[in-house]
Amino acid sequence: MIEKSCDIVYNLTMGNIDYLTNVRRALHKIPELSECEFKTSEFIANELGRMKHKFRKYGTGVVCDVKGDDGSVTVALRCDIDALPITEKSDCPFKADGNNMHACGHDGHTAMLLCVADMLSVRRPKTNVRLVFQFGEEGDGGAEKMLDMGALEGVDEIFAFHLCPELEIGKVASTDGAMFAGTAEFDVSFMGKSCHCANVSDGNDALKAAVTFYSKSAECNADRARNTVFHIGKLEGGTARNIVADSAKAYCTLRYFDRADLDAVMMRIENRLVETDNLFGTEHKVLVNAVYPPLVNNPASLAKVRKIADVLECEPRFTAEDFAFYLQKIPGCMLWLGCRDDKHTSPLHSDTFGFDETALLTGVEIYEKLIFDR
Repeated sequence: MIEKSCDIVYNLTMGNIDYLTNVRRALHKIPELSECEFKTSEFIANELGRMKHKFRKYGTGVVCDVKGDDGSVTVALRCDIDALPITEKSDCPFKADGNNMHACGHDGHTAMLLCVADMLSVRRPKTNVRLVFQFGEEGDGGAEKMLDMGALEGVDEIFAFHLCPELEIGKVASTDGAMFAGTAEFDVSFMGKSCHCANVSDGNDALKAAVTFYSKSAECNADRARNTVFHIGKLEGGTARNIVADSAKAYCTLRYFDRADLDAVMMRIENRLVETDNLFGTEHKVLVNAVYPPLVNNPASLAKVRKIADVLECEPRFTAEDFAFYLQKIPGCMLWLGCRDDKHTSPLHSDTFGFDETALLTGVEIYEKLIFDR
């Protein structure tokens, strides 16, 4: 827990906790999938309008600028606003209806940014502040799409939190350098020749090729094996039990922290595919669906947070986060925000994930110090 002055303690515990709770629970009731966050976007816009802030829309995303005393520097704070296709199994009174759920804490992230917006409606920050309410984090890279729309133009530095059920309430954690892995999502199609299994030598078995490639997948990782994860999560192929398959497909993901490892593993994968084709007389095609860069924190940005808070050191994770796209463009950092207590222990992306809104107070306070006390 970071040290707080008396006036900040009063502000947070007596005022903002009610707002944080009400906003988070209202958002929790209306979970929407990536790029379909219409009610959520409207909720954010209504709140910003009530606070007399000007804002603009980027798809279902919302961006709000507030002028500061130093107009030469702009600091961005980012939250993600989408939910997941998970049916909630909690018994909380603000449980979401339907088959979607805020199972990754995005309702809390958004509540924190709206709380900051509320502060900015009555206090002038030291620097210009841009609040970025990003769509599509759980989808196909909403951060990259918002960048292409110009959502970060003129911004000098960016910060964000992600709720963490492994950390106790009041604690924050991060690391210099890579914090989340990059990911390459791709499909490998195998093309063979169909025939009856009674005349198997007349065909080229694409399904056998796919299975053989799967069995060799672990060999594709980089020499520094702990720095990459190559995984095939789904195989499909064939038309009937007595027919040699003329097509098959492997659905693949590669997680990495270093671009050199990405290139090395993709080359190994290609070599294994060529060997497989030579063995079974098949052909292959690789279709890349998405590539996310690793999330690499800027040490100078993280140092600014360390000056105002106790930041624990965390290990990099093989999960991906599209905040990485922003950090490719400008300095910044992401921090884990603890939300674990005796009643809330479920992991992220689970159908029972939840947290007490007091967990958000530490994040709001750090945001407050970054923009008001620089």
